[in-house]
Amino acid sequence: MELANLASILFNIILPIVLIAAVGFVLAKKIGIEARTLSRTMLYFFTPALVFSLTYKARLSGEYASIAVFVVLMAALMLVVCGLLARALHYDRLTTSAFMLGCLFVNAGNYGLPLMLFAFGEEGLARAAFYFTINSILIQTLGIFVAARGKASMHGALVNVLKMPLVYAVVLGLVFNRAQVPLPEPLAKSVDLAASAAVPTMLVILGIELACAHIGNDRAVIGVATLARLVLAPLMAFPLAALLGLDGFTRAVCIVQASMPTAVMATIVAVEFDARPQLVTGIVCVSTLASIFTLTILLGILK
Repeated sequence: MELANLASILFNIILPIVLIAAVGFVLAKKIGIEARTLSRTMLYFFTPALVFSLTYKARLSGEYASIAVFVVLMAALMLVVCGLLARALHYDRLTTSAFMLGCLFVNAGNYGLPLMLFAFGEEGLARAAFYFTINSILIQTLGIFVAARGKASMHGALVNVLKMPLVYAVVLGLVFNRAQVPLPEPLAKSVDLAASAAVPTMLVILGIELACAHIGNDRAVIGVATLARLVLAPLMAFPLAALLGLDGFTRAVCIVQASMPTAVMATIVAVEFDARPQLVTGIVCVSTLASIFTLTILLGILK
């Protein structure tokens, strides 16, 4: 890797993301804007519109099935490895839950999607959106189970999944894509308009959430979780992608998405189940800031 190439990636791909997120950060600090309303709008409107639009227009192939398999296997590997790490480091039960949330919840949405767009264009974004969808379903099930440490009802988790419009957006997108059903022009324009608003809104939300983050006294746990998320994950993602025979945009997108920092959603789940949310927030903050450098290097390897 040449330093000039890394500098170009940092300036042209990472910096635009940081600048928009910085706007959200400043708005939260100076005006007190909160993320909840924007986040819910993203969850129930903008993100489903984006996922439907990309899935509907995608040139579907067996690669998409491979992406789903990659996401599931990657989550399983991280679950096992990070579980072993927590046991080796003698974390108590509550700290283990927080640690696992910080390791498992990957920010494939409000950080990953813009990054894939800038790095790999529309082809990369379509694959990244599908990765994000499968990952979101895992968050609604596996993540809740981890947070509650066996107290959450699996039936309840399934009900929560079925309430999310994201699931129906990807199903409808796939059905309309395969059946080659044309959308009425006014509807198509409305979907495209909403989809185009998703990426910048995601970044503003990320900045607002980071403005609310606080790093507590658990620096050692935060450090280990950050290393697991940003170093250990890509080290496992490369051989897994090779094992599944992934190549081109699909390989690059899967590896980078698997190597993203911890998602803000981890904090939301930690608050809901009282799984040391301050610790999880610290992991989100530190891993996001550190990812500016690790993702620059990773993109330099892949591009």
